[in-house]
Amino acid sequence: MSVDFVGTAVGSAFSELFLLVKNTVKTVVMFRNELKKIESTLDCIVPILKDINEFNSRLERKDMGQIEDLINDGKELVAKCSKIKLLHQHKKLKYSEKLTKFDAKLIREFQITLPLQTMRITVETSEVVKQMGGEVKETGKDVKEMGGFVKEIGVDVKEIGGDVKKLLNFVQPNSGDPQSELEPLSELAVPEAPDFIVGSEVEASLRKLKEQLLEEGVSVTVVTAPGGCGKTTLLKKLCNDEEIQGKFNNNIMFVPVSKKANLIDIVQKMFRHKGVKLCRIETEDDAVRYLQQLLIRIGKDPVLLVLDDVWIESQSIIEKFVFKKIKHYRIVVTSRYEFPIYRPVHHLNPLTHVEALELFHQSVIVDDTSLDAPDDEILDQIVKRCKGLPLALTVVAKSLRGKDPSFWETKLLDWSERRSLLHSDSDVLDCLRKSLDDLDGDPSIKERFMDLGSFPEDCKIPATALIDMWVELYKLNFSGVRAIADLNKLVYRNLADLVVTRDLSEDEDKCYSSHYAMQHDLLRELAILECSQGEVENRERLILDLTGNNFPDWWSKQKQPTLSARLVSISTDGTLSTSWPNLQLPKAEALVLNFGITIQTKTYALPEFIEKADNLKALIVTNYSFFPAELRNFHVIGSNLRRMRFERVTVPFLSMGKLRLHSLQKISFFMCSISQASTSDDAKISDGMPNLVELHIDYCNDLVTLPDGICEIKPLRKLGITNCHDLSSLPEQIGQLASLEVVRLNSCTKLSKLPDSIGTLKKLISLNISDCLSLSTLPNQIGQLVNLKRMNMRGCPRLSVLPLSIIKLRNLKKVICDEEIEVMWEPLKRSLNGLNIMASKEEASLDWLRY
Repeated sequence: MSVDFVGTAVGSAFSELFLLVKNTVKTVVMFRNELKKIESTLDCIVPILKDINEFNSRLERKDMGQIEDLINDGKELVAKCSKIKLLHQHKKLKYSEKLTKFDAKLIREFQITLPLQTMRITVETSEVVKQMGGEVKETGKDVKEMGGFVKEIGVDVKEIGGDVKKLLNFVQPNSGDPQSELEPLSELAVPEAPDFIVGSEVEASLRKLKEQLLEEGVSVTVVTAPGGCGKTTLLKKLCNDEEIQGKFNNNIMFVPVSKKANLIDIVQKMFRHKGVKLCRIETEDDAVRYLQQLLIRIGKDPVLLVLDDVWIESQSIIEKFVFKKIKHYRIVVTSRYEFPIYRPVHHLNPLTHVEALELFHQSVIVDDTSLDAPDDEILDQIVKRCKGLPLALTVVAKSLRGKDPSFWETKLLDWSERRSLLHSDSDVLDCLRKSLDDLDGDPSIKERFMDLGSFPEDCKIPATALIDMWVELYKLNFSGVRAIADLNKLVYRNLADLVVTRDLSEDEDKCYSSHYAMQHDLLRELAILECSQGEVENRERLILDLTGNNFPDWWSKQKQPTLSARLVSISTDGTLSTSWPNLQLPKAEALVLNFGITIQTKTYALPEFIEKADNLKALIVTNYSFFPAELRNFHVIGSNLRRMRFERVTVPFLSMGKLRLHSLQKISFFMCSISQASTSDDAKISDGMPNLVELHIDYCNDLVTLPDGICEIKPLRKLGITNCHDLSSLPEQIGQLASLEVVRLNSCTKLSKLPDSIGTLKKLISLNISDCLSLSTLPNQIGQLVNLKRMNMRGCPRLSVLPLSIIKLRNLKKVICDEEIEVMWEPLKRSLNGLNIMASKEEASLDWLRY
């Protein structure tokens, strides 16, 4: 756009400022964003200033108020900025603020001056017309000539009015009240972009978001992560991108959404942002209708709406902003909640250690000077404690910026004395606590969140352990479906991650053995911090992390308090060498024991106080070390227990008949040694746990055959023996388990056949024999499973023929198999009406392993 007009001093100065800004934008990287905004403002002012110059010249007027001084100040400021070098980083903030203030002042001056100039020109033009009309009357001059001159002035005045209106629409919302004070440019303007972003995953998300916005497609995109992971930072960077600004021009609106978002208030701000006068909005329906009209009024120009930090309670706000029939209209939402109904979703994860070090370095540097920090080991430890959370890294870095190395060492010393980072940095704590504020409307999910603190950091938490705990604590349904739903609620809120190591289609039996939860370490610290409020006697949860024999003072005293905790979690580090002190737990319903074992100890004794915990319903015992551990003191397990889970321990399973666990309904073994030889004096397992409903044995490689006594447990409904590679056969008596509904035998690689008695399991609904590599035939009696609905036989390469009786499985609806076995099933599809055959290839996964 040409700015070659010099009719007045203002015109000449403006031309110089305009050209100076345009040239400086190209050469000075440091202030490019601020200068571009000034350039955009000047672009809009040029045509109006030209017309005013022209009419001032015609009317022989020179007065332009204070604009000339303002423009000259701007020239001087931009000239100074053009001389600042990249090395002078300490000047960046100072002059960035000055440029931003100049842009706002420029806009404000023209908001006031241009409308007044237009009115003045209009009045003076009218006076000229009147005078000319009088002269015509008196002198009889040619009216036609003067009429043409008047017409020319009228047209030009109309054009000025239109251009002024365009400027006002660009720079300032119309308040609708001529007496009201003029407001700032807009509350919805895009915030300044950060100087840098760190993280390959963040950069990848930025690229993907940019690609999606530049293409035609989905109207709503969600960026989700826990608090402090950089969602808003990412969007600021995106909205300041040249290509994004090029596409959406001046139609990007950045809306911070509060917890109690006000739809009417947001819409009013959007109207003011676009400079459109709007009468008072009474209802949300009116707000939605007016917003739709605004978007239609904008026309074909693309519009980008950023809804930043949307809480779950505000999901309806998103829904009301969606207008599918309006093209070129895109919405990007940032939230701690996933909003499953909207796709695509971009997840931001914590930074890797290398990326965290980079961000910490960038944040701790002062005035672009080199980092004067303690040795690399201390710096490395401090960064590790921030757990890859960008907010924690920047907060801690700024707290140490420019300080003596002794401050660094003191902070690390505080943390080593088990003072949480959340205790020392309130900004991080406040940010993370907002995630809990999000749970105010659903207190039960806050309870589940705090329960996750019962498990060690940096470990996958088996969903089956959570099910056992939550079913008993909160009286949920036995299958655990509600528990998994609650876990997913935490996942949607980014308070936990869910890892599923197998195809979900294979877990229709609701066993959830392939589901694991993970929690960011700082979120775990937050959970523990929340659990630790109040006196220890009155806490709902007791979470203890013991080092060696260092018991809390209140516990090591002669007279221990009686505790009210319903959930108790005790973790030890493998160096516990003394006996357990007594503990009074009359209300405890779930006990989680996490322990490590050294090569010297090799044993772990169940605490004696379990015997007196009469209300205990769930016991979860996990060895987190690499060494196998022998579990002792089984005699303390009470008869009221309903669920037990053991991991990486040696357990006398075959001798458990002596324990008389008459209330036990579910028992699970994962990577345990369980087949210790029993003696003739041992009571049958069916005597010890006569009411067992679920038995799960997974990765127990010493199991060769299933004890006959298990086949006498009449209530047993689910039997899972999986990944037990030495299991070669099942007892023929298995047909006595008349209540069995689910049998899972997957990955028992030495199992060569199924017993004929399996045909008597009339209630069997699901049979999984996947990856049973040695299985070559199926018994003909399999056709008697009249209620069988699902069958998984993928990965059975030796199975070459199906028994003829399989045609009798009239209720069979789903078969999962390999492509080779699919050929055998295809001819049966006509007879087995509604049968769905799923043939696929599965790659082996070791994602369940803990490192």
